[in-house]
Amino acid sequence: MSNFTDGAPRTPREWYELGFIIIPCTPDGVPMMKDWQKEIKGSGTDQLIKYGQGWENKVYGARLDNHVDGDIDCPVMQKFIGEVICGAKFGRKSNPISHLLFEGVTENKSFIVPVAFEKYFKNFPHGRRLLDIRHGRDHFTYVPGGFRPHKKNAGAEKLEWLNFTGFMKYDTRLNKQLKEICLKTALSVMFPSQGQIDFYMSSIAGILAKHTDWQDEKINTFCFDLAFKSGSKDPGRYATKGTDARKPDNKHFGIPKLAEILEVTPSDVAKLFSWVGVKDASTMFTDLVVYNTEPKQWRLKFKDNWIDIWDTSILLSYTKIKILILENCMVEPPEIKPNDWKAIRTQLLANVKKEDAPPESSYYGMVTGMLIEFLKRKREHQRDDYDDKRFNLLDNIGCAYHENYYWVKTEAVIRYLKNMGQSIDVRKVAHLFRTEFGAENTKITIQKKEIRCWKIPQENVEGARADNTGSDKQFYDAHKEFVKKKEERLGHSIFGKKDNY
Repeated sequence: MSNFTDGAPRTPREWYELGFIIIPCTPDGVPMMKDWQKEIKGSGTDQLIKYGQGWENKVYGARLDNHVDGDIDCPVMQKFIGEVICGAKFGRKSNPISHLLFEGVTENKSFIVPVAFEKYFKNFPHGRRLLDIRHGRDHFTYVPGGFRPHKKNAGAEKLEWLNFTGFMKYDTRLNKQLKEICLKTALSVMFPSQGQIDFYMSSIAGILAKHTDWQDEKINTFCFDLAFKSGSKDPGRYATKGTDARKPDNKHFGIPKLAEILEVTPSDVAKLFSWVGVKDASTMFTDLVVYNTEPKQWRLKFKDNWIDIWDTSILLSYTKIKILILENCMVEPPEIKPNDWKAIRTQLLANVKKEDAPPESSYYGMVTGMLIEFLKRKREHQRDDYDDKRFNLLDNIGCAYHENYYWVKTEAVIRYLKNMGQSIDVRKVAHLFRTEFGAENTKITIQKKEIRCWKIPQENVEGARADNTGSDKQFYDAHKEFVKKKEERLGHSIFGKKDNY
């Protein structure tokens, strides 16, 4: 049995008598035992004599077979760690509470602030690392009675108990509490100057109110404690932020606003708050690309899917974005308020990737290739028994070739492009007809029926970019192959069959 009076272990033997495996180390903290993680053979006494005896006031550790060690790396956490009820707290003179020791088992976990916040933590010895939760025979912790290893630019310090009343059980409640303290620590490090505090605290309260099951009082306490221990001159004004965050008449802030204040993305903020169970729709939008085309083409990454956006105005409307998500991803789009979408879009634009693209990748380039294929294939499938081949316009084919001109109805083009899965704007098609093909919008009368159509010179189609060499030809060939496969899948020509006429 132990012979120490207060029950606190301070020698290798006393640690051994409490059931710990002793790990003697060099002054630099390197274990002297080979394969110290494995089962140690021999009697307990032999083990103590071999590995523990004579190591008083030296560097040694206690293996965490049946215990959990909370290794506190960020000194700011000292402000909040007193909230944790723990019977075994220890540290050293320069850092009185650097460890919390519990009995029990848990998964190992490191609480590291996302890299986007690095600028706020660059002056800390452990950087963005706040806390390590460690357990198991492949982990040990340097313990009171011995010394902390020599560190660069720092001498060895003796480890001492702050308090010891026994090893409390590590449970889910403690795990949850430590996560909340880690979040509070990170937010304290990043606590803003006086002019931004109210927006900062309102955003934090808004996030916790909207995305967690926390009650108003818990949010109020969290906000007051954060403000008070972060140096606010008037912390009391933040003691009702949780209550205020749920009042319908108040202006509500959340992830987008906090992202704006901290100059990170909404996804980064959500990652930080994920420690307390926060999940937010804004994190589903991760990347935005704009191509140097005319007009501009965009690609938006939603989860693991890229969505093509052919009209910049679509990017301004989340209602339209929802339609694209549904059409391209086949999932129910998340609900996002207009102001929140504006904030998400602002963050995406701040990190937008600009890329060059060949002409065929633009809206006009792609549609030009499709229209050339459309005109040529329609010519192949038109009826030949009309003296005036324009009579083909009366059929569903909607296109005719006659006397070195293509004659085509707008609705036939629109129908074809939609069939190709291309979102279309009639005005842009008209612009393309005029600029790329030199087309004339005209009216003709066939069998006393007036038909409005486009008149396109043959040479303009034959000499169009898709007949040239290079990337445009590649697109044209690729589109032909796409049409071929689609017809094979459908079992018939999408342009119609000659013998049907």
